Amino acid sequence: MPDDLNPIQHEVLAALRVPDGWEPLEGGVVARTEQLLVDELAPVKGLFTADDPLWISKHALTTVHGCERHHVEQAKESFSWNVNTVKGTIVHKAVELYLNWPGSVTPAELVDEAVTAIAQNPRERASDFLDQLPAADMAQLRGAVLAAVTNYVDTFPPLKKQWRPLVEYPAYYSLFSDSVVFSTRMDLVIGAPGRRVIIDLKTGRLTSTHRDDLRFYALVETLKSRQVPRLVASFSLDASRLDEEQVSEDILQAAVRRTARGAIAIAQLRSGEREPTVRPGPQCRWCPVSADCAEGSAHLEELAG
Repeated sequence: MPDDLNPIQHEVLAALRVPDGWEPLEGGVVARTEQLLVDELAPVKGLFTADDPLWISKHALTTVHGCERHHVEQAKESFSWNVNTVKGTIVHKAVELYLNWPGSVTPAELVDEAVTAIAQNPRERASDFLDQLPAADMAQLRGAVLAAVTNYVDTFPPLKKQWRPLVEYPAYYSLFSDSVVFSTRMDLVIGAPGRRVIIDLKTGRLTSTHRDDLRFYALVETLKSRQVPRLVASFSLDASRLDEEQVSEDILQAAVRRTARGAIAIAQLRSGEREPTVRPGPQCRWCPVSADCAEGSAHLEELAG
């Protein structure tokens, strides 16, 4: 390992490196994983079309497995940017610039360049929001982004170009004549297909759902590239902590079952086949109908003591 890395960077690099004796999973894993997904999704086959597909994303699975009523009500709301959501976008842009920057650069320079790149590009969804953000809010946002980017630079090991790092890497896969579509966008991907490491960069704390998110990424990447990624990991920029998991056939099968359960629930709720169930949880804090939800209100009162 390089001698100029600090102890945390050494630790992260050791966790990400290919272990001695590692071998990729045999080719039959991909076919069995795909067939299991086809079998599990049989109830939705023929219900959608390529023109109006069932769209399955990490966010959709997280919300429907959390609280179905929140999932339904949130889908009715048009997306609007706020300081918290745009923070992650700027951090990811700064990391992308850092990985491709020729020569040395400071975290503050990366943040300024990232903000400018997003604000001045009309194709960036957050450009209007940043353009209209009051100066005081922009200063506060810049400070929060700077802390996250500084933590990344200080604690995540530098990535060599031959490791083929990719930021905001999209992956898509579809079934049943493009009538069911699985969509992901991965924060950071390292390596070639079949040896890839998929990393989620988290600006907040790691939660129990993060591994589910990563397993969904691994599933889509497996089906898209026809090769199984080697490792998935979440890296907390606040805690400088890596939580990694080697991808196995059991993990892919667990991802298939969770994805299929979520997709079937999304299909049922979208068609109005049944009423959504209510499961109080962290999402109650930002649910648009929490004030009118008895279970959600009781949960928030309990949290408030």
